[in-house]
Amino acid sequence: MPADRRIPTSVGTLALADEGSGVAVICWPSLFADHRFYAPLRDALGDGWRCIRIDGPGFGQSDAPKEGVQPGEYADAVVEVMDALGIERAIVVGCSWGGQVAAHVGVRHSERVIGVVMANVPMSPSLGGHRMQVLGTRLMGSTRFWGRGVARAMLAEPTKAAHPERVEAFVSAFPSYDKRAAATTVRTTMTQFLGLSDVLLQLKVPTVILMGDQDKLYPVESAMPLARLASQARIEVIAQCGHLAPLEAPDAVADAVRRMGAC
Repeated sequence: MPADRRIPTSVGTLALADEGSGVAVICWPSLFADHRFYAPLRDALGDGWRCIRIDGPGFGQSDAPKEGVQPGEYADAVVEVMDALGIERAIVVGCSWGGQVAAHVGVRHSERVIGVVMANVPMSPSLGGHRMQVLGTRLMGSTRFWGRGVARAMLAEPTKAAHPERVEAFVSAFPSYDKRAAATTVRTTMTQFLGLSDVLLQLKVPTVILMGDQDKLYPVESAMPLARLASQARIEVIAQCGHLAPLEAPDAVADAVRRMGAC
């Protein structure tokens, strides 16, 4: 389903797909992905859920991002989307960059949150570096060639072998992106991110933190110490999963969402 709604927010107009009825699940994607990234999770959830899949600025049909926008500002925009859709409380799901946004929603707007599911989240500060990722996105971010490279870095080998159709769907989205807009988001997220330590310490809503046992970008052993700062979070490691759990292991993410909905 294409993004069928456009909602003005403080970070620009956000495009989203709004499907189903029931408990609201708001999904913010990883870098290099738009709302289509969450199609496997939507299918895994099935009936009884209202799945709202947002295009993060820089990817998909949302307005181009402004320089330097931090996850907390996007968290405020998530609540603005909820207000526009008449949603009082929701489960917020985020992968990687989206997990940073979800964590901030849980802290800044706890009264609006049923629970938070964070998958494959970079939690340490990321200030500077990543020159090749930013430059490559700016030059080639709208090409399947760049998409294949990103897929190689992010996805686990079992995913590539068992689900080539998901890999193809991920890669085929890249020609629809504006490479300059994408590079702005990549630069802000990868070179101006202050980290989640303080946020995790304040995160008191029901939370599940998911990690992939084959995540080469943010391995379990390096992510675990910071994840444990969220004292009330349940931490789960997904077998044979890389950096994109909603795409690689949607059933595991759906199970986490269902447990939130049952609380």
